[in-house]
Amino acid sequence: MHFKVFSRSPITAAVILGLLAAQTQVLAQAQPSVPNSSKALQQNPLQQRYTFDLPEQHLLYSLGEFTATTQIAVVRQDGQPINGTAPALRGEMTADEALRTLLADSSLTFSYRNGRTAELLEPTTSITVGNQTAFSTLTVSADRIGDDWVYHEPRSVSVITREQIDRTPPRHAADMLQETPGVYSAVNAQDPGLSVNIRGMQDFGRVNMMVDGMRQNFNDNGHQQRNGTMYVDSELLSDVVVEKGSSTGVHGAGAIAGSANFRTIDVDDVLLPGKDIGVRLRGMTGVGGEGNGVNFIGSAAVAGRLGDRWELLAARSNRNFGEYAPGRRRPNYDFLTVGVQDEFHKDIVQDVDRVRFTDNEQDSNLFKARLHIDDDQSLTFSYLGTELSYNNVSDRQIMRAGEVVDGDDAWHRFGDASTTSDSVSLRYNLNPSSPLINLEANAYFVSTEGQRYTEAGRPVVLNGTDMTELNWMMGVCEQNPIPDNAYSACRAGLDNNNRTQIDTYGFTLENTAHFALGGIDGFSSNHGVEYFIDKGESTTAQERGGRQLASIDNTMQPSGERSIASAFSNLQWENEAFTLAAGLRYDYYKLKGSTKLPGVEWTYHNRYDRASRRAENGLRTRRSNCISAIIPEQSRQTACDDIPTWEGYVNDPTSMIDYETSWRYEPTWLSDTVMQDYDVDNSMDKLLPTLSAAYRPNENVELFANWGRGWRPPSLTETLMQGSHPGDPFAVLFPNPHAQPETSRSWDIGTNFTAQDLFKSGDRFFSKLSYYDTRVDNYLITSMVNVMPGQQGGLGHTMFVPNLLPMNFRGLELEIDYDAERWYTQANYTHVLGSDNQFCQKIYPLGSGNIREDIPDENGNYSDAYYEAIEAGYDSYEAMRDDLTYCGIDVIGMNSARQLPMDRGSLTFGTRWFDQRLDVGTRLNYSAAGGPEDFDFDLWPSYVTWDLYASYQVNPNLLLRATMLNVRDRNYVTGYSDIFSKSYGAGRTLMAGAELRF
Repeated sequence: MHFKVFSRSPITAAVILGLLAAQTQVLAQAQPSVPNSSKALQQNPLQQRYTFDLPEQHLLYSLGEFTATTQIAVVRQDGQPINGTAPALRGEMTADEALRTLLADSSLTFSYRNGRTAELLEPTTSITVGNQTAFSTLTVSADRIGDDWVYHEPRSVSVITREQIDRTPPRHAADMLQETPGVYSAVNAQDPGLSVNIRGMQDFGRVNMMVDGMRQNFNDNGHQQRNGTMYVDSELLSDVVVEKGSSTGVHGAGAIAGSANFRTIDVDDVLLPGKDIGVRLRGMTGVGGEGNGVNFIGSAAVAGRLGDRWELLAARSNRNFGEYAPGRRRPNYDFLTVGVQDEFHKDIVQDVDRVRFTDNEQDSNLFKARLHIDDDQSLTFSYLGTELSYNNVSDRQIMRAGEVVDGDDAWHRFGDASTTSDSVSLRYNLNPSSPLINLEANAYFVSTEGQRYTEAGRPVVLNGTDMTELNWMMGVCEQNPIPDNAYSACRAGLDNNNRTQIDTYGFTLENTAHFALGGIDGFSSNHGVEYFIDKGESTTAQERGGRQLASIDNTMQPSGERSIASAFSNLQWENEAFTLAAGLRYDYYKLKGSTKLPGVEWTYHNRYDRASRRAENGLRTRRSNCISAIIPEQSRQTACDDIPTWEGYVNDPTSMIDYETSWRYEPTWLSDTVMQDYDVDNSMDKLLPTLSAAYRPNENVELFANWGRGWRPPSLTETLMQGSHPGDPFAVLFPNPHAQPETSRSWDIGTNFTAQDLFKSGDRFFSKLSYYDTRVDNYLITSMVNVMPGQQGGLGHTMFVPNLLPMNFRGLELEIDYDAERWYTQANYTHVLGSDNQFCQKIYPLGSGNIREDIPDENGNYSDAYYEAIEAGYDSYEAMRDDLTYCGIDVIGMNSARQLPMDRGSLTFGTRWFDQRLDVGTRLNYSAAGGPEDFDFDLWPSYVTWDLYASYQVNPNLLLRATMLNVRDRNYVTGYSDIFSKSYGAGRTLMAGAELRF
């Protein structure tokens, strides 16, 4: 990792030396005065400039005044005294420059634990192993040292900082992604679950979503292929690190699009500089009539360093929102023109005063305990739990009975929904003085449980009679089994309580070593293992009038186990101008579970068999009609009178009048479609390489390129899902236990540019520009047109099938960060290249099962179709049918793979006043229009919104904040949001709050 930044500025980053132990001697015990820069209180103070006026004096005194000025605590773990004289320090410089100047004449070096704590160290000169001597070097990385480090990384990586989150507090977790290029979310305003999309790919682990390195693999099937959601509380986050593209690093297994690691706050995020115990209280609420449903966002945290070995942190947060009003300015109704239940409609205007059922509440708890075992080792336990309650809501409906539905009637609430998630980890760090060892091991457990209570749906009405209520009242639905002719009506009268639980057990181990080879310095190796297993368990409890009638497996969210074991190694060589690296990952995948697979049974029926079958069906129909209460009296009497005749036909089918002449009884092969129990035990492995290179022609420019292979084995849902769509008997879902892994080839090229004093003295400029190109083969898509074995039509048959054509994702990503102290600006933009992907699939994904033409008749003759297949080069007619494909956009319906994401970006401009204690700024948010290229309207209309924010550091303990989102009250729908929910974004929203630390 290369961190030579400026010609005038030395390295500004952190030395990762583990979490060290022994007694801490704090050099500045007094309460620090108000610093020159309130920015130092809110962000990483290492990058800020301060004015110093220190005489030549004892080093201890100068370090104390340095802490008072910058609020960066300087500590020494080994308990030794600090001696020596510090040189005079006068003028304006960064905190890092000042500290290096003060220590220049001493024998001490230092490292940064974090942005607020510098640790003094005795220098290490060399380490001898055998007959080789390796001279110590300063190993630099960047863990929570602001967000500037991403502009020194030769790869596509972005950071969402705490400062960005605080400027515009998110209503939905997806709002945090707004300022991150290449990152989207198929957000549903009624569902607080977050699904991260990177460069057009999401779901089922394509993006590894984590909290503190713990995989969040919960899956609850959703529209727009939103399959894979996590539940995270922005109040307890320190930052979010987004890695884009395939990786042979510790969190790269199965993630072909990248990863998003949501990192929670730590002790130093709570404590004031130089303090060992501290409390942080935060709160924000909507203001007056402009609050727009923001009831409360806040948290309380307490942290402390107890003695010389323990660090403890406990925090609790609450987020409470009501329903919100959309913007009223310039409504655009284009996105209302398509939907499953609405067909295609033009020129629709729907009046919606508020977005219904967007109220939700979230409570979260965080606890961390760190034990410094000795100078080289530490052990950290962490727990994060969150509980959410929200609504189980249907899609927004536009038309009903041919009329536009306005206002609150546009949504239908099914019932209640809730989610609980618990994440527990035990992390071990070992970092002795040897450059060959920097080891971290993490064992974790994540359990997420979602419950959706769905009230009884629309009753079955026949000829004006409510058959659902009638059958339940007459006791027909209490029979076992329920009669076939009453099954649908009875089922429509049941409430369902669906419970889905995914437990993930995971372990990671990685080590980084620095060494020389053949007398050449600059080599490093990162290597380790990763293992995780997902265990799914889902049930559905059926209820009527509050009484539970049955509990069955919920095959829509299947039960089973899926695991990936991975070993990886990365070798890197670096000098001042070049970085060369290569990596290799080995993954082993296993999935076990049970499902029901559709199949076909073929039987040869002679004339007698076919006549007997018709007689039995005819007798059954007449007996049913004879006792029916809903058919006309005359028809019922006719059915009763015909029963003796059909009983005679059953006893002797040859007595039928047309037995010898009717085509109905011609001998033939007939098929019966059956659902068969099917046990799945799949396993496979893969070797995946990566290559990367970087070139630095000067101290300001870095050019980089990365290439890699990736794969994603199928998930439990894709493999085992089976059942009917809730409330929609038309859509039947089928499993695909034969699905093969997706494979990817991705590469990106880009440049980092960093400069200081570019336009004026003391300013800082950072930028990252990347071009990415990813190709995925065998991409699994949700197809709604699949013909099952032995059947003819497949409309409504839904399953995950591989796209026979490659999927391509290309684009440009730009990030800019400029800070001139008095004013600053940040910008990002994503430009998507290429056109919508095309889709082809097998017509019979599970095989046609059509063996009739491949079986000779009584005389040993085959059909003409069989011989045509042989002439075409197939082994059989069945093989020819199995090979049939269909291409078209309509095969996949509405999901995230149907069209590419749209261009989008944001621009932030802010100013600082009153010794930088007042920070005022604005943010512009832009989204281009998006939708399928063959549509003549947009699913996501383009929009521009504006936000305002301000913060004022009253004193070192109190910070005031205010934010106004969507200042111009623009009516818009978030780009790439859930198409079916058709939810407008929130209108003008004003929030205010405070942060108190002591």
